[in-house]
Amino acid sequence: MNFIEITIAEFKAKKDAKNLFLIDVREEYEFEEFNLGGINIPLSEVLSRTSEFENQREVFICCSSGKRSKTAAYHLADKLKNITFYSLQGGVKEYLTQ
Repeated sequence: MNFIEITIAEFKAKKDAKNLFLIDVREEYEFEEFNLGGINIPLSEVLSRTSEFENQREVFICCSSGKRSKTAAYHLADKLKNITFYSLQGGVKEYLTQ
């Protein structure tokens, strides 16, 4: 299974180094308040919308605290074995403090 949890520092380094594919699994209203970019696919929809990113090699996933993104990354990695999924530890809240 290709599922990795990464720290905020690791995410920022990867974000600065290349154009990464980011999915925010928070609800639309949360995404509208503040986001790190990427696309918004709520956790309840992410497994049914894999066609939107199944051609990616790496997919980064974030949420508010890291819990929803970890759940999404785990299940997506089980379903799409050719993609590496990264879950952002601490989520958007942690990102804003660093």
